[in-house]
This record gives sequence, C-alpha cells and structure tokens, in this order.
Amino acid sequence: MPAPTDAADDRPGWRLMHAIAARFVGWAVDTEGSSRSSALIRVGLAMLFWSRWAGELLLYMDQSPMGLFLAANFFVATALLFVGYHSRVAAVWTGAVGLAMYYYFGFQLGREPWTHHHTYLLAVAALLIALTPCGRSYSLDRYLAVMRAERMGLPPPAERGNLWGLRLIVVQLSVLYFFAALDKTSYAFLSGARIEAIFLWYYEGSDHPAGLAWLATIVSIAVVALEYCLAFGLPFRATRRYLLLPGLAFHAIIYLTLPVYTFSATMALLYLAYFDADAVDKVIARLQGIGPTGTAREEIS
Repeated sequence: MPAPTDAADDRPGWRLMHAIAARFVGWAVDTEGSSRSSALIRVGLAMLFWSRWAGELLLYMDQSPMGLFLAANFFVATALLFVGYHSRVAAVWTGAVGLAMYYYFGFQLGREPWTHHHTYLLAVAALLIALTPCGRSYSLDRYLAVMRAERMGLPPPAERGNLWGLRLIVVQLSVLYFFAALDKTSYAFLSGARIEAIFLWYYEGSDHPAGLAWLATIVSIAVVALEYCLAFGLPFRATRRYLLLPGLAFHAIIYLTLPVYTFSATMALLYLAYFDADAVDKVIARLQGIGPTGTAREEIS
C-alpha cells in the first residue's frame, strides 16, 4: 500500500499543480537568454535618470556639502551604468541613489516632486536590472571581456545570462498596473468626476464644455479596464500581442496630455522585459545584418 504522501502526489490535481509550479519556476528563475535586451534597458535607464534629474543636480544648483555629495554620487553612478563598467554594481549604486532621493530628499526633506511614483519606478528598475546580465552586451564590461579572451586565445564570452531580473520587472509592472486600476475602481473615478476635474484644471478653467461628463465617464471606465487587462494580460504571449499597442498608446497619450515626467518613457522601455530575450536578440541581429549572439552556455553569475 503506498504511503499517504505518495497517494496524494498521484492525484491528478496535485500533478497538475506540481507541473504548473515547475513551469513557473522554470520561467521565473531558470531561464537563460540573450543579454542584449537587458543591456538596452540598462542604457535607457541611465538616460532616463539624466532626463529626470540631471538638470536639478548640476553642481551649481545646490552647493551645500549634502547637495554636492548627492550630485557626485548621481553622476558617477549613472555614467558607469550608461557605459557599462562594473554594470551590476553601477545599477545597484544608481538604484540606491534613486531611493535615497525618493525617501530621504523627497519625503524627509520635502522635495515633493521627487516623491512621485515615476521616481520610485526608476529607482526600483535600476535595482532590478542589476539582477540581469546587463553588462554582457553593449558595455565596457563586454569590451574588456572580449579583449581578455583574445589575449588568452579563447572565443569571446557568450552574451547570455540568467533572466530572472527581467521576470521581476514583469512582476513589478503587473503590480503597478493592478494597483493603479484598483485605486481607480471607485465611484469617484468611474463616474468621470476625476477626469473632468483634471481636464478643467489643465485645459478649460471654469468653463464646462457640453458633453464632457459622458466623455469623462467613458474614458474613466476604459482606463480602468485597460489597466486591469495590462496587469494580467501583458505577461502572457497569447494576450500580449493584443495589448502591446494599446498599452504604448495609453502611455503616449498621458505623456502628451499630463505632466507625468519620465513615467511613460520608463514604462515603454521596461516593456522590453515582456519579450523573449532571444527573440529581441534576433531582431537586433537582423537589423544590424549580423548573426545572433553566441548560444554557448557559460557559468551564470
């Protein structure tokens, strides 16, 4: 007679759950792929950090010791992230600077624009990209690795690595969309009142155009429905194909109509994490007229 645990493991329901769990673990932490999409995100994040904060952190803007210390850390960390020198360390450094700006300088010292969600997203994205092989492509790290291999008479190291950091970015984006939609799932938003108030504040002043209430209600419901769909649909290939363009269009619209700073550009950049890294590599190689990156497996750090 089989042991109770063995009998439980033989149940169809348990086997299905084990299969789903194994597939999820394989997707989440055991997937290896091209490092090029991670590298593109790394470079893009450095540029977004500059776009959002560089003008405010120039050395003459705040000449106090703390201001100069923050500026020095910001520019050194982001420069290293951009060129890809000790890329993972630079990503952690950049993310830590971003979180310090968000929590300490923003909330503690009262720099209110630094407390917005787009600043937090940038900082977290930098920390998560440190968990990817972001330095194995398009980086000074890559150049130095190739030079070392040539001196030793070895083939160049493969531009591959574990992609679990990209999976965490996918989870982060889905969580962001879900809670954004959940926060709007109320009568105050779904009735169109918030959209009306935003429109009147930025565009019409005290004038109330005819038909605005109905249009605001329709837009509000559509926004909430889209955010729920993006939260649960973008991670899956079967539904992603139908949601990619609406998602990008949504972020383009709010960028053009509202002061969201770098939020839309950050989201568009992080959409790269949704795509299979090897598929992205093939597209890049095709555009460059060269073959895809080497597929030889190597030790993943």
